[in-house]
Formats: sequence, structure tokens, C-alpha cells
Amino acid sequence: MARHRIIKIPKDRLRYLYVVKKLSPIQIAKEFNCSKRTIFSRLYGYNIPIRYKIKRADITKDKLKELYVNRKLSLDKIAKMFNCSKSTIWTKLRQFNIEVRTRSEASKKKYKVKIPKELLKCFYLNKKLDTKEIARKFNCSRATIVRRLRRCDVSIRRIRIDIPRNRLEYLYRSKKMTIYQIAREFNCSEVTILNRLNQYNIPIWRNELRKGKYKIQISKDKLKDLYVNKKLTISEIVKIFNCSPGTVYKRLRKDDLVRSVSEALKGRPSVMKGKHHTSETKKKLRKATIEQLASGKMKRKDTFIELEMERELKRNNIYYQKQVPLYNITVVDFYLPRYKIVIYTDGDYWHNLPKVKKRDEQQNKILKQNGYKVFRFWEHEINKSTKGCINEILENIRIRNRLIPMG
Repeated sequence: MARHRIIKIPKDRLRYLYVVKKLSPIQIAKEFNCSKRTIFSRLYGYNIPIRYKIKRADITKDKLKELYVNRKLSLDKIAKMFNCSKSTIWTKLRQFNIEVRTRSEASKKKYKVKIPKELLKCFYLNKKLDTKEIARKFNCSRATIVRRLRRCDVSIRRIRIDIPRNRLEYLYRSKKMTIYQIAREFNCSEVTILNRLNQYNIPIWRNELRKGKYKIQISKDKLKDLYVNKKLTISEIVKIFNCSPGTVYKRLRKDDLVRSVSEALKGRPSVMKGKHHTSETKKKLRKATIEQLASGKMKRKDTFIELEMERELKRNNIYYQKQVPLYNITVVDFYLPRYKIVIYTDGDYWHNLPKVKKRDEQQNKILKQNGYKVFRFWEHEINKSTKGCINEILENIRIRNRLIPMG
């Protein structure tokens, strides 16, 4: 489970930006790379008085208590009643010290389906509708309908599938059909067929049950001819035998015929040869990669130069954030939110390529236009002296501290 990101927002800095510089919560949120709501909660936490654009005299404490606490209405519904935004109602609740419900408490009633008892009984007992059909009418799951019927003390009808003994014995013993094939024939589950076989005292082939769902006959000579002599791939053999790649791979391993990936693809042109992604597709791919890196779903190992830089930042007690996405164009290696400083650790080979150089320059330009100070340190620079790289950053911080009063 992913850890919650704890954002450090000093009280003095927040007071200076909000009270002295008169910045809006949205502008402060961009500086600390967090949400507007986080800034609001910190303002309440530090007892910094909130600025209100319009004073709403009609939204009183008694009205809010009645609607939110007693009638259990959602923020959305209350906001529609007062013709304002949800955030206005939320700030008013905090202002009047009314305890806000958690997300789980708020959503408890949100998805509660209203099904009148009389109507439910009418559909199920009088009209003899199935639970699936009733579920479709109320736009809910079948399990919800079953639970409501049990609460009303209505006994659930069991669907009895008519499977004659003679027919079952003929299919199972004479035609040698599997349990799974017979289940398809009667449009029911395999467990139902197994229960009927036990009920009718028809002996079950235990060996057949062990074989599993499907036993595909693939001769060793045929497989060897296709894979070794004709040099077909597993995906091509799968189409011939109409089975899964796992089945073919298991048979090949059993017969010691598996080739390495490089051997299998030898002499075969790449699937992407001669094909190129459009600029629009490249943008989408880049955006998806940035989002995955930011969420932590994409596993990546820190490079040696990143580890060295991180060690030096910790040694100098510099607060930083790692792998931070900015403007959907880049994921920076290190970000110092207090000073809007961005640090990249660039490998000598990869970042010297013309395409990558051009991309890096564009990123630098956009970040600088938005007020960020960009530091790009090369691999050879970090290897030579990590301390020297950090000294450059510290010098810039000292200059900024002289220019910007810190509280």
C-alpha cells in the first residue's frame, strides 16, 4: 500500500506568503507542489485567519447544523441549495467548528439503493420475476436483491435445472464427454454436473478430474518439427493447436526444446521496423509514463549518481522531494519546494544524444518561464565532486534568502 506523502509547510513561510504577500491558496499550493485543500487545512491548523472574497450572511451555523448534521445532506446538495461551491460549504463548516464526516461515512448513504418492500414482494412473489430481472429494474446487483428479500423473510426460489439421468449417463459414459463439456450442454456450472453424478451414483473418473479443464493432444514429433525445424515461434504454434502459450511452453520444457529469446528472434525483423509513433502518440506515452512514475506504480532503481546526490542533500539538511512531476512534461530527480529549485542528475551517454539534448533544453525553458531554478549536473561532475555540485545549490539558496524575507 502506498504511503501518504507528508508535505512540510513551515508556519512562518505560509504566514508570509498568505498574509504579507497576499497570495491565493492556489498560488501557494503550486509553490509547495500540493493541493489547495492541503493549504487550507494548514491555515486552519496554524490558526491563520482565512480571507473570504464574499461574506455569505445567509450561510449560518444553525442552518448548516440542521442540513449537514441532522438531515445528513452531502456538501454537494447543500452547495446547490445556497448556490455556491462545495469548497465554500467546507470552509464554513471548518469556520463554525462543525465536525466534518470522513469519506467512508459520507459515501455510506450515497450508494444505498431504495427498494420499497411491497414493490419487491410484488415483483418476486406475484409477478414471479427472477432476482436478476429485479436487479436490472433497480440498477443494482443480484446480491443486493437477495439480501433485501431475506430481510423481508421471503424464501429464495432455487433454480432447478432438469438433467435426466439417462441423458447424463449417455453423455458421460458412452460419449466420454468431460464434466466441463456436459456443463456447457446444459448451460450450468461444473459443480452442478458433479453433484448430479454423485446423486445418480454414476462412478466418476477421478483421472479425468485430475486432467483439468482441457487435455490437448500435442505429439512430441509434431511440436519438434514446428519449433526446431520450421523455427516457428510459440505464438504461431498456439494458433495451430488452439491453446494457450503456457501449454505450448510447458510441453517444450518437458521435451527440453526451449530456445532463448535471442535465438527465437534471430533473422526475424522487428515488429516496429519501419514504423514510427506520431508526435501526438509520443506525447500521450510521455504523459502516461510521468503519471506512473509519480504514482509509484512504475518500479525503478535509483542510479549511483542519484544516490550520491541524495546522500549529500541529507548531509546538508536540505529538504527535498524525489521524482516529482511538473507540468506533464518532466519528472525531476530532486525538487526543493521552498526555493523552487529543480535538480537533474544526467548520465553522460544518454543525455548527450541529440534528441535528448533538445528535449532537455525545452524542459529547462518551460521550467525557467514558470519561475524554477534548474540545475543539471553531469555524471562526470557528480563522480568528480558531489560536494562541489551541492555548494552551487547552497550558494543559490543563500542569494535567495537575502532577497526574499523568510517570515
